[in-house]
Amino acid sequence: MKNGKYNLSIRYGVLAGVCVVLYMLVFYFYDVKVMLGPSVFWSTTLLFIVGMFFAAREERKKREFMTFREVLPVAFVTYLVANLFFYDFVYILFNFVDASLPELQRQVSIETAQASGFTELIEEAIEEIEKTPAEFTLGQAIFDYIRSAIFGFILSLMIAAVTRNK
Repeated sequence: MKNGKYNLSIRYGVLAGVCVVLYMLVFYFYDVKVMLGPSVFWSTTLLFIVGMFFAAREERKKREFMTFREVLPVAFVTYLVANLFFYDFVYILFNFVDASLPELQRQVSIETAQASGFTELIEEAIEEIEKTPAEFTLGQAIFDYIRSAIFGFILSLMIAAVTRNK
């Protein structure tokens, strides 16, 4: 597999995935509630984007011309690999390392909903959060991974548009 089609995607996906895990661990050891907050969760997107961009850029350097259609799978596979690291990490952390995290996640979600300022929707959101079991099962991890692939594909479209040269 030395000349494999997705070598760069896998390499940069692993690198981005490890960076995301390390980033999350820094916040885990700093303050677990901060790690579980939406700002840290969504900021990991920047690490995914950087990995996708570098994989696409390196692939483009290897070729004279690279179309949008050729760059798109490079970026998307990079995202999928990095996101696999993220969901594996979260699943292991929530189920084997610190089993109190699902309940703490629920509390952080309620606090975030209350702080949002949308008073008419807060009660409904809190009721939905309280109905949801405080757990993160393997099935949920797989479903969330597949669902996040849609977001990753949208990011890949943007990366492909920026990095193509034909």
